Amino acid sequence: MKFLVGVSSTQWKYLCCASLLFGYLSGQAQPQAPAAPIVPSVTDTLRISLPDLEQQVLTRNYQLLAQRYQIDIAGAAITQAGLRVNPNLWFQTNLYNPNTGKVLPLGTPSQADLQQQTFNSGYFAVQLQQVITLAGKRSKLVALAESNRTLSQIAFRDVLRSLRYQLYTTYANLYFDLQALNLFREELARQQRLVESTRIALQTGSAATYEVTRLDVANRDLEANISNYRNQIADEQATLRILLRQASPTFILPITLSLQTKPAPALSMALDSALTNRPDLALTQEQITNAQRSLSLERARRTPDLTTGLLYERYGNAYTNFIGLQASMDLPIRNRNQGAIRAAELTAKSAGAGLENAQAIVQSDVLNAYDVLNAYYQQVNSRPPTYLDRIQNIAVEASKAYNARTIGLLDYLDKIRTYQQAQLNHINLLNNVFQSQQQLDFVTNTKFF
Repeated sequence: MKFLVGVSSTQWKYLCCASLLFGYLSGQAQPQAPAAPIVPSVTDTLRISLPDLEQQVLTRNYQLLAQRYQIDIAGAAITQAGLRVNPNLWFQTNLYNPNTGKVLPLGTPSQADLQQQTFNSGYFAVQLQQVITLAGKRSKLVALAESNRTLSQIAFRDVLRSLRYQLYTTYANLYFDLQALNLFREELARQQRLVESTRIALQTGSAATYEVTRLDVANRDLEANISNYRNQIADEQATLRILLRQASPTFILPITLSLQTKPAPALSMALDSALTNRPDLALTQEQITNAQRSLSLERARRTPDLTTGLLYERYGNAYTNFIGLQASMDLPIRNRNQGAIRAAELTAKSAGAGLENAQAIVQSDVLNAYDVLNAYYQQVNSRPPTYLDRIQNIAVEASKAYNARTIGLLDYLDKIRTYQQAQLNHINLLNNVFQSQQQLDFVTNTKFF
């Protein structure tokens, strides 16, 4: 062992503590490859990519399954609307004849009764009727049912669009929140080692008590940030479990996320895509068609339906075997379906008035999403190429300067806090870029990214 000549015992303690601090700090401040996310302790972990997770959601999500059933229900309604009215068969006979005291006297009358035209038995009547719908009611009812099925199909597309957007944004939030959680946990581990080193220096008189206290406070801030991100991750896990209809406590771990910064589409293309592909706008347009078909059906119902029939009556009419032709129709004197027609007219006007408003909302959504995306693109492009390396250098240089005692503890913590905030801003910026891309895809219902 070599001893330094002319170094006092106090200076020797300081050098030992400084060397110890340098060992703890400089070894942690160097740029490192991103670590794997730290996963909370759960029963199992599902490592899955976004495309694979999307495929599972499409096959297992309750909302999609329920909406598919609505389409099938609407299809069955079309079948029902096309069916014709069943014919009606009517039969009548004598239950009890008080003249003879017989029940159900269906036997052929005697020759004496026939001669006297007294029919104490043998009477029955059979009637067959059929309702014939007029004014094209059946075809109009089928057209209305087809429109209802189209509405269900469009609603399915809208549910699918919303679920896909919710899945993509939640997956990205989880992915980047895990990165932020990693950042603060690594910083907490480093700060805890620094606290232990400072406690050793405190025992030798090379550090002040307030330094330990100040570091403890900084660690509490890191623990608070870690707790906040754990809560956010728990909420995101709950959302993904609902989307997947997953009841088990399996932790869903994002393994990769494709982030591209290719240029945004032309604004005119985005607007045209939204006006063409947005299901909520198509729903408004189909509601107009639906209201018009409903109005056409209600107007047709002003015309009463015709009931036709044949009647066979034995021993109960002008002659023994009576065959009659029947026709009946309600007379449209008071009730001409005025109220239903008026309601249908108002519904059609209301649906037509909502179209322009829906188009304005779609255009506003696209313009807003387009501006937000370009703002984040500008923020990314304005950063110099060496920006991330310079962020890492903040922590490295701060550790070196603190080891050399050229800066105090407060200056060191300020620089480290700047480093942490810069790293967190970088993570949030990447997330914001991805989220704004998905927002533009959502408002246009077009896969641009």
